[in-house]
Amino acid sequence: MYKAIREVGGYKVGDEVPADKAEAWLKMYAVPHVEKVGKGDKASTEDKSEPPKEESSGNVMLDDYLSRNTNVVKKNIEGDDLSQEQLENLLVLEESGKKRKVVINAIKHKLK
Repeated sequence: MYKAIREVGGYKVGDEVPADKAEAWLKMYAVPHVEKVGKGDKASTEDKSEPPKEESSGNVMLDDYLSRNTNVVKKNIEGDDLSQEQLENLLVLEESGKKRKVVINAIKHKLK
């Protein structure tokens, strides 16, 4: 189950959002508009593994940021106002994960 944490698609903050819409919005927006809450079998199983990730200084958001299409990630990196620390963390995650040269170059360019 998902809850809106920002107004999106006619849903107000705190409203329950259908999983299919919520997952689409998670992929669509760099800043999450919904969050998973622990009800239902699938959500409960996934929620048990999520808290440690959230405690690791925002890596969940950075992982989500990089989980999109290469062109979308590149465009977001170029357009978003990311801090030096966020850019460095994105670079580490990308180099240890998907290793997309276009994304790595965009991050390095933004770091300069």
